[in-house]
Amino acid sequence: MKTIILIENDIVELERLVSIFRKWQKEINILTARDEETAFNIISTQQVDLLVCSLSHPGGDGLEGVSRLTSSFPFVPCVAIASGGKDISGQAVKLGASRCLERPIETERLLKVVSELLELSSSGTVKGIPIYSFLQMLEAERKTCTLLVRSRQETGILYVRDGELIGAETPKLRNVDAAHAILTWEEAVIEIKYLNDRRPKEIDKALITLIMEAFQNKDERTMPPGMTDTDEGNHDAEGKRDDQQSYPDQPQLSHVSVVGTRIALDIGSRVKLEISGISTDMVSVVVGMLQDRLFIVTTPTPHDAVHEAIEASRRIVVRYIHAGKVCMFKSQVLRVIEEPCQLLLLDYPQVIHYHELRKTKRTNIFIPCTIDFRDDTILYGVLVDLSNGGTLCVIRLKEGIPPPQTDIGDEVQLRCLLPGLKEEQEIGGVIRNIKKSKQELRIGIEFRSLQPYLLETISHYLYSIEQLAN
Repeated sequence: MKTIILIENDIVELERLVSIFRKWQKEINILTARDEETAFNIISTQQVDLLVCSLSHPGGDGLEGVSRLTSSFPFVPCVAIASGGKDISGQAVKLGASRCLERPIETERLLKVVSELLELSSSGTVKGIPIYSFLQMLEAERKTCTLLVRSRQETGILYVRDGELIGAETPKLRNVDAAHAILTWEEAVIEIKYLNDRRPKEIDKALITLIMEAFQNKDERTMPPGMTDTDEGNHDAEGKRDDQQSYPDQPQLSHVSVVGTRIALDIGSRVKLEISGISTDMVSVVVGMLQDRLFIVTTPTPHDAVHEAIEASRRIVVRYIHAGKVCMFKSQVLRVIEEPCQLLLLDYPQVIHYHELRKTKRTNIFIPCTIDFRDDTILYGVLVDLSNGGTLCVIRLKEGIPPPQTDIGDEVQLRCLLPGLKEEQEIGGVIRNIKKSKQELRIGIEFRSLQPYLLETISHYLYSIEQLAN
């Protein structure tokens, strides 16, 4: 149940406000306060989803009270009610009010605004996704929101504007220190809430930097004696300077004939259509197929735009994900069906082209790991590039400590917790590239004998991230 605080000094006006929301009493918990200080104390002790605040206070400045509330609680939307015309309304909005209505109050208008802001006040709850991965998704989508994070007995707040982490809080820490702590929390429950314009930017570091620092700090707190990070230099296995990352190799587009065979797609599978004349990919659903003759999909929306593009050019490209591969084929639209539902009848392909999913570089993946070398050195690092074929591991180095005795072609053992799995996994690999600097060691690793369930887990994770980013 959502909670609203009504702030009004005049008892008659307060009762009128309460009467307006009376029909919502079974759906909304309504609290009242005679001043902003009382409201401040309420929000400090319990969850509140919306403020409705009168700016008319005898002997006081209602704007000052609104400013304090919106600065202290930027994740709680605020509806201001003004009596002083547009100038007061404009000032209230500048001070953080989400909306400002003028007296006399129009009941329907107030209820509509409150309803809209209650929807914005909380967008849902996320479980089972690491905090750093969820922040990376928000960064890719340039979202603005507040994240209330709970993990076991700990609570914290992260402020995100246009995808950038601008602030963080825990009961004992603030900003960078708080972000470092929250980013390493496990089994977190994340509640997505509103964010107004009053929260200042107090974190100037890039998200990937914060994540690496957070896990480096955690490793240093928990690292057993004898497990260390390494040294300096900038060379490949032959001693040559290497400024180019050679992992992983650029994938080559392959193809396979499907003449006489059924395309490996189930009815109900989602595919993307590239249609000449439409700049964006269109999402469609597979309805059926007749081997060697027809491939049938739903017509994406908007239907009119799709029909116009097909009239101009009946060529179409179908893309989908299957068994860790990005697959595509070119086809012709044979017929457009409008009744009883919108369908496209496509020519059955003869050849499907494909490449392995995420063979190309992806720098915004971040998975903490340990890596065992042949000299029995164990280092802590992060995977910043992941595909079905291999990974790029980045290790922060400490001054004065020698690097592991390793070379291209050496076998290593990775241990990491992959998204979607509950237990740490051991993955064998071979070093294909080494790059060192004074600050870090970058090692390109090709997987060896990757078990089918791990291949499926990696493919699913990469595809999920790609879908969220798009």
